[in-house]
Amino acid sequence: CTQQDTLQKHRDSFLGAMFGGYIPLKPCKDGSFFIDRDGTIFHYILNYLRTGELILPQNKPHLSKMLLLEAEFYQIEEMIVKLGGKTRTSKQTPKNEPLFNSTILPQDKPEFSYKLNEWVGCQNDQKWKLLYRGSRDSFKASVFHEKCDNQGATYTIVKSGNNIFGGYNPQSWRGTTGWSMTYLDGKDSFLFSLVNIFNISPTKLPNVNGGPTDHISYLPTFGNRQDLYLPTDCNISEKSFSRFESYQNPTNQKHLFTGSENFRVDEVEVFIRM
Repeated sequence: CTQQDTLQKHRDSFLGAMFGGYIPLKPCKDGSFFIDRDGTIFHYILNYLRTGELILPQNKPHLSKMLLLEAEFYQIEEMIVKLGGKTRTSKQTPKNEPLFNSTILPQDKPEFSYKLNEWVGCQNDQKWKLLYRGSRDSFKASVFHEKCDNQGATYTIVKSGNNIFGGYNPQSWRGTTGWSMTYLDGKDSFLFSLVNIFNISPTKLPNVNGGPTDHISYLPTFGNRQDLYLPTDCNISEKSFSRFESYQNPTNQKHLFTGSENFRVDEVEVFIRM
């Protein structure tokens, strides 16, 4: 039996994210959790988490290599260094350089960036380029489309009060003009919540019947029924809203994003994969 504090000792590790509430967990019937890894090696991981000391038997020289693989899987960076490996930071990302150059995502919460990468099938170290920021470029829909149309798949991150949420569009925005809007292919589109007033851990809302909604008068908008609607000048009114109809909300909170249907946007950012 292992205490939860031990598993959360390294907050930025995979175990820290799992048992810190950032990855949804479903326990077995007896209350335990199953991780499909080498159990004969895992007790060395636990001993390191408990003591901070790396003690290996001298008669098993192959153990270091096996343990390094497990340490890399669990993303325990101090242990990786002690075993002679290279961490995510030293191997792929310059120290202190964020994966998203965002003013919305808290820089002391790298697990949010890891989760966003995980949701689109990327490695933890995938970096994203900022295309548009409302406070920098204006909250005009025309400016959003000028900077983001025909750029490929994008992440939209929104902040309203202390709430952080958004959506992923696997297609290019187009800036549709005229009376009608365009419903883009939403097969791999989804919405998400990272921070909300209900203290629900980061949650992905998959598309079930719709996709991103494109029009020159809209900022990033998702859903045939406008599950997430951001109008032009969304920073000066509460005309933005969320209604989950095209995207499946796995929580029991009808207004997961902000606690109410309508809201005012404090910031919105759009990123493209680098």
